[in-house]
Amino acid sequence: MNKYEKMTPQGTRDLLFEECDIRRNIETGLSAMFKSRGYKKVITPTLEFFDVFDRPSAGMKPEDIYIFPDYAGRLMVLRPDSTMPIARIAATRLRNADLPLRLYYNQRVFRRAKSYSGHSDEATQSGIELIGSNGLSADLEVIVTALDALERCGTGDFRLEICHAGFYKALIGSLRADKEKTEAISELIETKNFAALNDLLSELPENDAARVLRDLPRLFGGREVLEKAAALCEKEEELAPLRYLDELYGKLSQICLEDKISIDLGLVHRNNYYTGVVFRGFVEGSGLTVLSGGRYDKLIGEFGRNLPAIGFGVEIDALAAVALNGELKPAPAPDVLIYGEKGCEAQAIAHMRLLTQQGLICENSLATSEASAVKYAKGIGINRMDSVSETGVTTKRID
Repeated sequence: MNKYEKMTPQGTRDLLFEECDIRRNIETGLSAMFKSRGYKKVITPTLEFFDVFDRPSAGMKPEDIYIFPDYAGRLMVLRPDSTMPIARIAATRLRNADLPLRLYYNQRVFRRAKSYSGHSDEATQSGIELIGSNGLSADLEVIVTALDALERCGTGDFRLEICHAGFYKALIGSLRADKEKTEAISELIETKNFAALNDLLSELPENDAARVLRDLPRLFGGREVLEKAAALCEKEEELAPLRYLDELYGKLSQICLEDKISIDLGLVHRNNYYTGVVFRGFVEGSGLTVLSGGRYDKLIGEFGRNLPAIGFGVEIDALAAVALNGELKPAPAPDVLIYGEKGCEAQAIAHMRLLTQQGLICENSLATSEASAVKYAKGIGINRMDSVSETGVTTKRID
């Protein structure tokens, strides 16, 4: 007995009808926008060597990745992330390409999601990577493209939260906490669990960094947040990221995008490869992060070529779920049902090809009688049937 033959594995699901169309429309729209801004498409293998992701900067635990041996006993993974394979490409196959590199992708990623987290083990992401430039102009280009990507998806109101990885790293570096406590602090800040964060920090020696970290989840809002944070800090490595965020926010304001931007100094990314500005996107109707990205200036160097880079990825599944609004509608009925009388099957197919070339959606009837074909058309809502016989084509309207 095949116990699981009628089930899909945990963290996966089937996609039907309108769901497939909405996902394709989102992917197509994003790809067109990325291409219009000079980005070129790349596709990385679904199967990668574990070595690509086996690095502290990845911020991934082995138990969160699908790992298995190949025929030679080497460890393989189902691609859990798109940025690191693209970093590998930039350092190897594109080593002699002119800079900057503007790359975009649209592909599946696979991670073991925690139960009830709202995330799937299998997801589609579309995104860009701008490689070879580390200036304000590059950051501005990618962040504005991220905002335009959310608007292009047409899912309603949206916002982008920005932060700087250097600010949090400077604070946590001054805390003198071990790796286990550091990871716990990051999770509590990310989930804005004030009480548990305060309890954990109370176990550590009190210093300026601990005092700022206690307030970090509350440092959320507009440009005034940067002033509040600056008043709490004294070290240059803490103040420099705040000044950069202030400059970046000012440039976004010049493009009249400040109403779509929030500053969240408690935005802590689990991907340790981020070095500069980081950001996340949210849309009305979804409690999930639908866009995530930031600057990573050291990751490509781990593959043998020192190049600065910044990019983001869009969660296609989450956006499609918002567009569907939790309701899966039946597929629309074809425009025409084509019924061929006995002996006229080839003529019926030829007629169908002609109509589809004119832009109509047609279905070839497999009914054994015209009455059965009419009954079928009524049942699924087709209001036109073309009957093909030796004498020609007869069109009937079906109420």
